[in-house]
Amino acid sequence: MKTLSYALMLMITMTAFPVLLSAETAHPPLSRERQDFIKTNLLAGLEHSSTEVRAQYVQLIIELKRAYPQYDFDYAIIPLMSTLKNEENCGMRILAALALYEFPHSRKGRFAIEQTARHCDSQRLARHCTTLLRKWNDREEHPAYTAQVVFPF
Repeated sequence: MKTLSYALMLMITMTAFPVLLSAETAHPPLSRERQDFIKTNLLAGLEHSSTEVRAQYVQLIIELKRAYPQYDFDYAIIPLMSTLKNEENCGMRILAALALYEFPHSRKGRFAIEQTARHCDSQRLARHCTTLLRKWNDREEHPAYTAQVVFPF
């Protein structure tokens, strides 16, 4: 029984250790070609007809903005503002507000969140937007962890 528990602990350690080593905070730089590819896909994904797909792309914008703060993702602000204003699903609108919150120097994004907080008929969305506005100037760092994937091509 003791041998079995040691073997089990050894297997867990051997499988967990490489995963912990692959998670890193340093992200490889994006080439210009990769940035253009990301832009094309993000804009197409934000215009997709499926709400789930659009929600995944909004979440991807949040993750990219946290992982690569030095890169310009401002092209996504206008589609996010449109989602915040026109989407029927309240959860999707909250997600768009959270994505706009990741652009701290965007006056347009802040204005869209302000107007939504004031004129929205959903109390839930208005409350979330008010909280984002209150925290706009006292932001905390969000560490972004990624695993580097090496493609065979």
